[in-house]
Amino acid sequence: MITLENVTRKFGTFTAVDNLSLTVSKGEVLGFLGPNGAGKTTTMRMISGFLMPSSGKITVCGYDVMENPVEVKRHIGYMPEVASSYNDMTVLSFLNFIAQARGLSDSVKEKAVERVIDSISLNNVLYQPIETLSKGYKRRVGFAQALVHDPDILLLDEPTEGLDPNQKRDIRTLIRELRENKAIIISTHVLEEVEAMCSRAVIIDEGKIILDDTPRALLSLSETHQTLFVLIPEYQHDRAQTVFEEMQQIVLTDVRQETDGSFMFTMHPKERQSMTADVVEALHRQDIKILDMYIEKGRLEEVFYAFTSTDRELKGSAG
Repeated sequence: MITLENVTRKFGTFTAVDNLSLTVSKGEVLGFLGPNGAGKTTTMRMISGFLMPSSGKITVCGYDVMENPVEVKRHIGYMPEVASSYNDMTVLSFLNFIAQARGLSDSVKEKAVERVIDSISLNNVLYQPIETLSKGYKRRVGFAQALVHDPDILLLDEPTEGLDPNQKRDIRTLIRELRENKAIIISTHVLEEVEAMCSRAVIIDEGKIILDDTPRALLSLSETHQTLFVLIPEYQHDRAQTVFEEMQQIVLTDVRQETDGSFMFTMHPKERQSMTADVVEALHRQDIKILDMYIEKGRLEEVFYAFTSTDRELKGSAG
């Protein structure tokens, strides 16, 4: 539904997006990540037709952005990081205005506005001027205006910024429901949102794609991926330590006594593959009790830093 082919965007001598190629299909929720100035917002503005590429080609639902910008905009719902609105309008009048601007007939407009009011939970603020709303509600109004014409494409820039935990959960649920019939791109700095909502993640830096994979695959690149924590009773500490030190497939990295006297052992596999079954079996053979155990799946912050840090040597070691 969205295709970018060798897209470059320059501002004078500065290259914001550098020969970028990307495809987003129906049913995908793409997390678009990168440090400030990486080119994320510029890319989203080019997809939506607000900016034209300096070179390359962008198509949306089969339409060329440069040749058919109006048709492209009909298929897109765009929620920018700072969503434009008319502050003196009430929420209801603003959404009716957007629906009318989108060309919806009166009968369709009424149902469309009712649908987004219900899905975004705006009933409590319908008759309030937008300028009186909290930041969280303003974000929700911004999301509602992007959805009112039921577009095929959603471009969402920081959609959960300013929302409380309950509101974030509602928006995540809504995005998961919408994904079946749409292609969705979410630009965010909140990495937990990528894990919660996205089927795919792209990390961009200096206008180029650095990584493109599922969130789970990116987590596997984290230094803490598959780190195992095992809690053992105090009286079995010495026996457990001997077991772990004799296991060739693990590296014991830390042993710490907890406040209740038990010991937490931290270890990671030498080959970056799961070692849980081997550890459980080895402890069971020695009749050592496991009080608790959990595995670190990895941290996107670590991957993000490793591949976008100004320390290029770190990038190389992470790859």
